[in-house]
Amino acid sequence: MSDLGEEIEKIEGLADKRFSAFGLRFTWTQLGLAFGIVSTIVGSLYGGFVMYQRVEEIASLDLAGYETQMEQTSIKIETQSALLTSIEQNLRDTKQLTYDIEKRVNDKVVYFEGKLDKFEAKVDNTKVELEDKIQKALDNPLAN
Repeated sequence: MSDLGEEIEKIEGLADKRFSAFGLRFTWTQLGLAFGIVSTIVGSLYGGFVMYQRVEEIASLDLAGYETQMEQTSIKIETQSALLTSIEQNLRDTKQLTYDIEKRVNDKVVYFEGKLDKFEAKVDNTKVELEDKIQKALDNPLAN
């Protein structure tokens, strides 16, 4: 196998293919390289121009409108925060009130259970006494 450079030289006149433009002689490789450099420069300039347009567009925005909206949003957030704090305090107060009512109801239930136990004891004692009296009266009807 021979070298590719030798093969190209064997093809008649291929190694010396040059052309002239504007009084200068170029090879096809030089022309491709020049095209790549020029297209890179033109592409970079176009990208810079588009970026400049975007920056100008952003710079021309009405920031006062956004600032006003942000201030209104801030005020709404502060109002909601104050409302939330008030609701939390009301919930705490309601919880404490509910606890106090529950304690009072429990105390009254315990009080009335004690009273009911005493009443039941009196009823039982009265029942026993009454049964004893009835039994005595039945046993000796003339004693009363």
